[in-house]
Amino acid sequence: MDEYFQLWVFNPVGNIDAYWQNWLDENPDKRSDVEEARSTLLRLNFASFDLPSEDVLYVWNKIRNQNGDVVAPANGFFGKRIVWYSSAASVLLLAISSFFWTTPPASVEYRTAFGETKIITLPDSSTVILNSNSLLRLKSAWKSTTPREVWLDGEAFFSVIHKKNNQPFKVKPGEDVAIEVLGTTFNVYHRDETKIVLNSGRIQLSLPDVQSGEKIMMKPGELVEYGEKKFVKRKVDPKVYTAWTEKNLVLNRTSLRELLHMIKDNYGIDVKVKESLLNQTISGSMPVTDSEGLLHQIAKAFQLTVVKDESKVYMRESHDIQ
Repeated sequence: MDEYFQLWVFNPVGNIDAYWQNWLDENPDKRSDVEEARSTLLRLNFASFDLPSEDVLYVWNKIRNQNGDVVAPANGFFGKRIVWYSSAASVLLLAISSFFWTTPPASVEYRTAFGETKIITLPDSSTVILNSNSLLRLKSAWKSTTPREVWLDGEAFFSVIHKKNNQPFKVKPGEDVAIEVLGTTFNVYHRDETKIVLNSGRIQLSLPDVQSGEKIMMKPGELVEYGEKKFVKRKVDPKVYTAWTEKNLVLNRTSLRELLHMIKDNYGIDVKVKESLLNQTISGSMPVTDSEGLLHQIAKAFQLTVVKDESKVYMRESHDIQ
């Protein structure tokens, strides 16, 4: 379905052919998949219709001499048929030219709705698990001579493949914020603030407002939070921040405030609770099913009750319910 791939299959020349040949060299395990896709496309061709050689000669002469007069053969029926062939050939050439010279889309976007997660395979075979209510954008074609780049709004877990030529991989979650890696696994959260948690490998961050443009190096098990023009780096348990990829929540003295913030981000539900209850914390784990089930699990853990009033949702203590 990729238009740039289709261009290569039907017209393997120049930069298009160089790009895909290089991609195959860097991804030999994908060669059989590529050949199968290529064969499928080639089978989806136009029905063939052979013109007599004299007809072909006439049509080409007509095309080459658009401004000149070409005498058609005398046969009336044949002459009419040639006029039709000539028009059809011109239309076909225009259609083919339009197909081969169509510019591939500049970028590709992946979106998830509230409560939805999506697994995405990138052009280099790296993978991304995109969390709910998130957007991932990337260029439609990646070159081996430039960094692999993606833009993120929301939350995603990245598993990046290391390239033999040490081609960098960059995630840009916000204005002037860039995460650069060579091959690693990490989680990025970017909404009202940016959080990066490194599971394995090593990454470096470029953040605005850091003195003299110094890059921040991260090691596995570290979290960097950036917001309001300042950052904090500390040691954490990465499982707490990536359990969502397995539809699970791992809680480590997690406050009710944090959990309700997560519900709003991922499900679009704004839950009202007494201010005095928001700083209560809980540890443990719970499965993530749907928004309804998660709301009731959280309420039960904090000994609260979910109450719905028209379009509003509340969590209340039992003695507050009349």
